[in-house]
Amino acid sequence: MTNPRLERLERFLRSARALCDVTHPLYKAARIQLPTATGLSSENVAWALDCALEVRPSDWDLNLLCERTPQCERAHVLLSANVFVAALRAVAIAIAAAPEVHVRPSRREPLMLDFLARAAPGQFQLDRELRPEPGDHVWLYGSDETLLQMKRTLAPNVVIHEHGSGYGIVIVHDDELCASASRQKVARAIVEDVVPFDQRGCLSPRVVLVEQDRRIARSLWQALAAELIIRESEIPLGELNDDERAEIVRYGDTLCVAGEVLGAGCGLVSFEAQSLPWILPPIGRVLHVRTTSNAIEDAKHQAAALTTIGLVTTGDDRALRVQQAFPHARIAKLGFMQRPKLDGPVDLRKV
Repeated sequence: MTNPRLERLERFLRSARALCDVTHPLYKAARIQLPTATGLSSENVAWALDCALEVRPSDWDLNLLCERTPQCERAHVLLSANVFVAALRAVAIAIAAAPEVHVRPSRREPLMLDFLARAAPGQFQLDRELRPEPGDHVWLYGSDETLLQMKRTLAPNVVIHEHGSGYGIVIVHDDELCASASRQKVARAIVEDVVPFDQRGCLSPRVVLVEQDRRIARSLWQALAAELIIRESEIPLGELNDDERAEIVRYGDTLCVAGEVLGAGCGLVSFEAQSLPWILPPIGRVLHVRTTSNAIEDAKHQAAALTTIGLVTTGDDRALRVQQAFPHARIAKLGFMQRPKLDGPVDLRKV
């Protein structure tokens, strides 16, 4: 017995593979055009197309995506500009939901959606404005402020699925960092998750919690700064606007007084010399390292904002306790926070 939802979804993903096929004209065009459209470096765009475009999910993941996605006659999608590859997942979810799909691209970055439409002609419709009717389902992606404004314009009785602002954190334990080689390996894996999309996405780690040795946490802080410099030589930072650059400067100046700061290429890493209120650094390859006696308790008041938590190991009792404490956050192995399975929205807080 055929499953129309899976058939639509698999057809779309087969078509989208053109965008990670280095021999395909669409891939070549995307490599050239997306850096200008996104503000990311060409190396960052290449990494995303090669490593973060989820076009070959397992059958298990596709079935889970369908289980998490309600069915309807018409689905509408408003995209965000923060992470260009997120367009694929957003369209895939809508295609799993409905045979008729309307998508409004971000006005700041419409190009990735155009590439997907060219790869998968006729499988969804591009619209300048969303005009859902009562009973239609609408998936909204963006900042909390954007979603609030958008919801005010929608007709009554439209079913809304919203995915707003969020961010990631990392939790490590001092026994996972005792050896110098271990600290370097952990730092390298964390930086692997920081660099993609220049920390603009909701899967980007912004805070690193270390249980519970301050001396070891300090060593990790230094290793993170060194690894950020190395990674920047491989994948340069893209464009930041004036407000973003000013926010990084203000943050660095503040933490120089309240803590310690190391330059890390174009970014920086801050460290708490003494316990401070919860600190969320700005985007732009900026990390904050915080020592804590209990990472779960320390982060619990941030649960509503956490979309993902990176761990050294995801298959032990510690990981289970983290998942139980934050049931709506994705738990990911360090180095893979930016490469989630295609099993539903990356943001599971509203699933």
